Amino acid sequence: MNQNHEIYQIAAALAAEHKTPSVALIRARLSQSLPLAQIIKGLQTWQSNPSIADTSTAPVIKKKSNKTTGDVLTKAEVEQLIAQAVAPLVAEINLLKARLK
Repeated sequence: MNQNHEIYQIAAALAAEHKTPSVALIRARLSQSLPLAQIIKGLQTWQSNPSIADTSTAPVIKKKSNKTTGDVLTKAEVEQLIAQAVAPLVAEINLLKARLK
């Protein structure tokens, strides 16, 4: 996965969790360390165009957890994953509605 695309995905996931994406939150979720300037630029790019994090072309970014692959997800975790998947779609719908007005 492209490093910038990972930043966009993390920002979208944070927005789906009703959190304001920030450099610190993104940096905490990155799979590898990136230069601060690259994180800032990626966040600014995502803020100007949130639909850039197209979830159909990349896997969903999840927080690191201690669970193994054999563990069963709780109802709350499933709901959170659904919310993360739906949030970019809702944002895109709202953007399209705004363009129609």
